[in-house]
Amino acid sequence: MRDHHTGFDPFDEPAPGDVRFRIERGRVTGIEHVVGCRSIATGLPVNATFIVGTGTVTETVRSGPATATLTWTADPQDPTLYHLTHEFRTFDTTSADMPTYRFVLRGGTVAAMTQTFGASGGTHTVDVARLVASAFTVDGSTVTETTIRGNTLATLTFTTTDGTAWKLASETLCVVPAGPAATVLDVEPYERMRFTFSGDTVTQVRAVKMDGSTIAVPPHAGVTYTRPAAGYVVETIRRGTDTFYEVFHDGRGDGIYTAVAHGTGTKVDLAGLQAQITAQIDLLL
Repeated sequence: MRDHHTGFDPFDEPAPGDVRFRIERGRVTGIEHVVGCRSIATGLPVNATFIVGTGTVTETVRSGPATATLTWTADPQDPTLYHLTHEFRTFDTTSADMPTYRFVLRGGTVAAMTQTFGASGGTHTVDVARLVASAFTVDGSTVTETTIRGNTLATLTFTTTDGTAWKLASETLCVVPAGPAATVLDVEPYERMRFTFSGDTVTQVRAVKMDGSTIAVPPHAGVTYTRPAAGYVVETIRRGTDTFYEVFHDGRGDGIYTAVAHGTGTKVDLAGLQAQITAQIDLLL
């Protein structure tokens, strides 16, 4: 996964989401990447090792200053198909190729953040105030950022030895399992709305911009809004004979609703979606 602040990625490519392994005598001897209905055979990465477990395959990949441990879990309906469910990356914080971060800490959180890129020396400033679906915590010499994108919860850990310069020490990516849910979690963090209600009826819609300001969304004959439960609004869009929906959720109760799922048709599996949204995810939305 590419770092969402800077584009830093020590690996050539992000890991694909679905694969089929050829396993012989307890060893992985081949891989097919699954893209839609196609399977594309590729050679085993030269910098990877595999451990075959019961219903899982653990892959360890080393590249430059980074080491990634990927956990692949067999699909309950098709045990030959494996989904990437967890990824843990560690980084050599002494490497000159690793970016250096500087934080302005205030009130137990991060108020400002800049990054200097390894050997190039270029500097990038992150507008922390405009980050959404993200939260920082500070504990001594460790800064932790947690964020949700799509159905993946990411935790980035930064450490320091002098209290001034920080390095990204590890990154954990956890895929939220959909389980039997027909509506799958898919957070679009910068697609946000504010709604005005009369009972459960939506009477006004305003889009929330990156800076937190809002702009009115004019009524449209093909768009309707319903409130199936507290903290949830479903937008239904009709275009000719096609119908789509988008689900918005206010996890923190601050009046801002973030897009958390979308699909075709009109039927939303709200209970299945709610089962995927943990208390930790709620705090980010």
